Amino acid sequence: MGRGDGHLGGKAVNQDLAASKSFFDAKSIYFSRGSQSVFIVTIVLFCLPCTLLAAAWRRYLRNPSDTPMPAWRAYCGVTALFLAGCATLLELVFFFSWFHNGGGPHGMLPPPGIWKVAGRIGFWAFVASIILTFFGKGRWRILVPAWAISLCVAELMILALEMD
Repeated sequence: MGRGDGHLGGKAVNQDLAASKSFFDAKSIYFSRGSQSVFIVTIVLFCLPCTLLAAAWRRYLRNPSDTPMPAWRAYCGVTALFLAGCATLLELVFFFSWFHNGGGPHGMLPPPGIWKVAGRIGFWAFVASIILTFFGKGRWRILVPAWAISLCVAELMILALEMD
């Protein structure tokens, strides 16, 4: 009585586990065959924006302005650089999640994941950092547009290389 019902239920559960295991095995095989290079290329291409952002931070911290400036301009500068760092990290998270979930630039959307949230927040942090840069003061402001351009170029190159 109990053994027959439990045995049949156990078979169904085992079949479900086997199906889900084969799905994850297939996904891990896909990622082990060569798509890891996409992750490596993403990290390499993000080195230039990270370097420019680090140089902007260094310039901001080392060279306090000789002329007195209002506190709100200093706060705008710190906030702009902080948001630029957040935007860079969120774009990395976006690309890693996007590629991990099977996304590509061919118009096919992967299943929902963290890429949906990270992409939107990263975009708005990017925009806010550029706007706040105009209110800051100092030579570090030259490096923020360079960072923004290099980030856009890196993203376009990642998508172009992923198409091949």
